[in-house]
Amino acid sequence: MNFVFAIVIGLVIGGVGGFLLRGRHPAALWLAPALAVAGALIASILATLVGDPGYGWKEATLQVVLAGAGAASVAVIASRSQSSAAA
Repeated sequence: MNFVFAIVIGLVIGGVGGFLLRGRHPAALWLAPALAVAGALIASILATLVGDPGYGWKEATLQVVLAGAGAASVAVIASRSQSSAAA
């Protein structure tokens, strides 16, 4: 069940991030949700490996943070591709 919540959290955060970044990077609409879901799933796997019992606020917070980091990485990719295209 933790993985289902991770996918939902990743899709929501990645969808918002992709919507906000769509003007800077054309692939943001699919790349941000994909990286956000990957980040949330990694958080869920880490919580399982550490031995966090059940689904609690710690795992949810880690999923939100890593999903946000995945979506934010699209902004970094976009800024690097713009700076290399300008040079």
